[in-house]
Amino acid sequence: MADSPLRVGLISLGFIGKVHAACYQAIPLCFSAPNVSVQIAAVLRSAAGNDENLMRALGNPVETTSMDFFLDQGLDLVDICSPNFLHHGQIMAALNKNIAVYCEKPLALNLSEARGIVKAARDARVLTHTAFTMRYNPAVQQAKAILTSGVLGEIYNFRAHLFHNSYMDPKRPISWRLQKAASGGGSLADLGIHMIDILRYLLGEVDWVKCRTRTLIPERPIAAGATETTAVDVDDWALCMLGLRNQAEGVLEVTRMSGGVGDSIRLEIFGSQGSIDIDFSQNGLIRYYDQKRKSFLPAGDGFSTPQGEHAMADLLPPAKTSLGSFYDSHLGSIHDFLLNIHEQKESAANFQAALSAQEVLEAAYLSASSNIEKIALPLP
Repeated sequence: MADSPLRVGLISLGFIGKVHAACYQAIPLCFSAPNVSVQIAAVLRSAAGNDENLMRALGNPVETTSMDFFLDQGLDLVDICSPNFLHHGQIMAALNKNIAVYCEKPLALNLSEARGIVKAARDARVLTHTAFTMRYNPAVQQAKAILTSGVLGEIYNFRAHLFHNSYMDPKRPISWRLQKAASGGGSLADLGIHMIDILRYLLGEVDWVKCRTRTLIPERPIAAGATETTAVDVDDWALCMLGLRNQAEGVLEVTRMSGGVGDSIRLEIFGSQGSIDIDFSQNGLIRYYDQKRKSFLPAGDGFSTPQGEHAMADLLPPAKTSLGSFYDSHLGSIHDFLLNIHEQKESAANFQAALSAQEVLEAAYLSASSNIEKIALPLP
């Protein structure tokens, strides 16, 4: 175990902030001899002083509403869990102090902000990581190893979907996630960014995008129980066709309105010599079909961990200490970055990766606003 704990500053303690906090605290509980130890040293939040029990459970970190005071607490890492419209300013403030930054997705409201963030991180030579937590499903690393080996041959096509149903109720009130000025987008920015990242991580860069979006509930109450409504200006559903630089083409569909289905996440990749099928609802399950043998084969046999990456077995809790797939994926992402900081090694999910995903996202929205026009990448 590392001798001195890394001092983490956590920004925001809403739902996802509490998930991150729980993951930091779980490391010594889930791993018998972790290579890193962590102290939540400071919390920046607008509701400072309102949760004595929570602060006590976190080890009584310094709690403040002042960014300057927060950043002066000798932090090794700033973890940003705030709404999207706050990311840019908070990231830049941490980078100006040369502090490593972990940030929830998407990185920024738009491509311009993301580009500025990446330039600042590069200039400051600061380690960064994005919460692309779906990378930390064991099946994804297995798929990466299979694809890197070349056994699927030429990649022909793919299809991916991410369905979520928590916005089905038209009485669910407006929130920052339903307003473009605060979120940068709807289902595609909130959920689809995960699949965009996975497609890039597994298959390479995107060459062009065509996209259609729809807002299915155009107005929502201004508050719970209110009769007054306000407009929703982000997508509830999106369908994208993507062409990759390796000539593969495929589709990505995403929604927060999958009534009767609940959460459903799937990715299928088809090549000249086989295929991969990942069902994310069954953690770690990957089906690998070998065209030559005309049969499905164990995905893990004979395939090595992708070069430069930590093995999933070293990042995720053992089965007996699992926190459940949702928490495990967040813990894996956080644990990966902590190890990168400890080793002073660049993360594969750094802000450059987030910028590349943001560019695809922006191209998709440009296409949707231009009658499904084909948008070529890179964007100017």
